[in-house]
Amino acid sequence: MSLEPTDPEHELELYLADRENSVTQATLYSHRSRLGHFIRWCSEEGIENLNELSGRQLHEFRIWRRVEGDLAPATEKTQMDTLRVFIKWLESIDGVEQDLHTKVLSLTLTGNDNIRSVMLDSERAQQILQYLRTYEYASRPHVALKLMWHTMMRIGAVHALDCADYDPANQSLEVVHRPETGTPLKNGEV
Repeated sequence: MSLEPTDPEHELELYLADRENSVTQATLYSHRSRLGHFIRWCSEEGIENLNELSGRQLHEFRIWRRVEGDLAPATEKTQMDTLRVFIKWLESIDGVEQDLHTKVLSLTLTGNDNIRSVMLDSERAQQILQYLRTYEYASRPHVALKLMWHTMMRIGAVHALDCADYDPANQSLEVVHRPETGTPLKNGEV
């Protein structure tokens, strides 16, 4: 099999166009963002044709990305898993050597590696809410933070809310999983 020359930026656009009908806009955005670091690294390394990629270079990218991005283990894993999917797609169009995706190493996370421990303390939250109440009353950030602070809702759940989800009689919200409208909930749950 002969490989066809593959320009990193062009291949990323082809990949995203190919995935467009099979994933959500949020996934496309995430893949563009994560793979953008790989494209930037290729440019800095003078890699103009992905046919030349090797397992060693993929490992060098992983280390570069970890250091350059000061990545948490969960973020590093996510970025490398996305790169593996991209490399596997490149294999399918004869852009890189077959089975190169198996050389994209990724972390195996333990229970606590995938948990974020950064919390907004009460005093700081009250300062932010006071500022928003004074200068940006009823703005999207004000409403979102107030909902998250008082209900402990996830950010994605707040973004998924529609006006019809509010029941004024009971003064309650119903959070609904709506993947078809671009407002899915994490794992389909609240």
